[in-house]
Amino acid sequence: MIKQSIFISLCAILVLAGSAWAPNLITDFTASNEGDFVLLIWHTGVENGVSEYLVERSLDGLEFHEISDLQPMGNNWEYTYEDRDLYKTTSRTYYYRIHAILSNGSSSFSTVQSVSLSFSGIQQTWGSIKSLFR
Repeated sequence: MIKQSIFISLCAILVLAGSAWAPNLITDFTASNEGDFVLLIWHTGVENGVSEYLVERSLDGLEFHEISDLQPMGNNWEYTYEDRDLYKTTSRTYYYRIHAILSNGSSSFSTVQSVSLSFSGIQQTWGSIKSLFR
């Protein structure tokens, strides 16, 4: 019984030690409405062990899909991404998060940010025409 308890405790310590720094990897993350696109900005701390950053978007805040990937640039870096590939309906809320993939196979996620956009009838029509040619 004692060996099993020590084993479980050791496993928990290893799991926590392997990801202890990961939650602080992305120090802040913002998403803002810039008219017809969304601007994402995030800052990082120490990026040791980061393989890539995935920019993810969701329409419901629950199911996220990758829309871009960026390579790490170094410690204490500011990253920006412009999401211009938006479906231009009258009004819609988009949810974003940054997914850091670490070289040890684990992941770290930013907080989720939401942005609400509204588009005029002209913007909707132009957006539909542009999407036909993508």
